[in-house]
Amino acid sequence: MKVLDIDMDYFLEDVPYSIPQECTSRVSEDYKPWNKEKIIDFIENNLGLSTNSKIKGKIVQNHHEALYYWNDLVSIEALRAPFEVIHVDSHADLGLGFASQFFIFENLLGLDVDKRVNIPNYENLFEEYSLPGIGDYLLFAIAFRWISKLTYVANPNGFGDDYPIFIMKNFQDSSGIIQLPYNNKYKLTKLFELFGDNRTSMEKKYLNNSILEPEVPFEIKKNIDDVKYNGDFDFITFCISPNYTPKSADFIIDIFKEYIEID
Repeated sequence: MKVLDIDMDYFLEDVPYSIPQECTSRVSEDYKPWNKEKIIDFIENNLGLSTNSKIKGKIVQNHHEALYYWNDLVSIEALRAPFEVIHVDSHADLGLGFASQFFIFENLLGLDVDKRVNIPNYENLFEEYSLPGIGDYLLFAIAFRWISKLTYVANPNGFGDDYPIFIMKNFQDSSGIIQLPYNNKYKLTKLFELFGDNRTSMEKKYLNNSILEPEVPFEIKKNIDDVKYNGDFDFITFCISPNYTPKSADFIIDIFKEYIEID
């Protein structure tokens, strides 16, 4: 199955970065949204969506709410895991800069998969834990073994490389594969402490003593001309991301309502 996961901040001419999740104010109007015609052209000609054939989905405020919606769909077997995700966003949302990556690598991956997805039970299992947030929910989804393939359609005006190297297979960015390792002997934080001349040997030692999660093919598309889909998505999640989008971009919500059958 295939999920189209869109963040409204993709449709900005410039990309805002490093805004805390708890921020409640809208981003500056200096961040200009695309015009209506350009957005509709992308929706219909690049994503292949049609107003005549709406796709079931949900509009959420903050992007990690998509994870909980997927959980609801998985629990009623409307969405079968693992599924493919096309992530249209100005940010990868794979944990870069978030402490959650250490929680996932060092604690969460040590649990059976059925326990990983039970987020409310984290407080009973761990003294310290991270909950899925706007910048890491996709890393949680991968840890849940929900994602079979991930395509990051990055804002053409952004960097498109905002994800931790440690999520990549063998810690090699060129692998094109995400593969999370669980290691109950060495902590991931030690790799940061022992960078420099010891990095290669420490990485090998870490990986050689790790239990590897399933491989997840990972592709990045920054060029809009490379984004070609025929609309064959099973579900759509559309995120407003109010702390990353200006008020002037809210017209985009009404545009997407024409293509989504609100669940």
